[in-house]
Amino acid sequence: MHLINSLPFVIDTEPYDAWKQQWANQEGLDIHSYINDQCHPEQILMFSTLLFPTFIVSEGGVFLERNFSHEAFARCVNLAAGDMAEVERLMNYVKIYDVFGRYGNGVLPRIFLQLCEMIGFAWRMVLKEKFPDTLFTVEVSNSDENYGPVVTFYQVKQ
Repeated sequence: MHLINSLPFVIDTEPYDAWKQQWANQEGLDIHSYINDQCHPEQILMFSTLLFPTFIVSEGGVFLERNFSHEAFARCVNLAAGDMAEVERLMNYVKIYDVFGRYGNGVLPRIFLQLCEMIGFAWRMVLKEKFPDTLFTVEVSNSDENYGPVVTFYQVKQ
């Protein structure tokens, strides 16, 4: 038997660890037990929209619906001098710290980086599924210059 993980193991899960410690008998408790006890199905469905987003296709570009506006598009076309891959990169940029607002306080930076990596992984899959004839680059980065973990995508120029 060989174990193949889709994602790296989740680390630094203080809420999960605290939840697990409350039980006298911890045998058989795992992350799925935590989900069963603590997570609401609607929260999971709402979060899945980050992993499997809605796209807008405009003028040959593919964009996250959550980031798209005609004004932002025009501004990015101007900034990128018409380079559609650069327009996509700019418009599809998501700062992970901004996604979680007030719930980000006290969360270890490694958690946000794990989330960013997971979102990037999911975007690679969904872009391949929804646009099978198009090659995309999904970038995940983490720097103080970018205000922490960020993820974006754009089409590869052929």
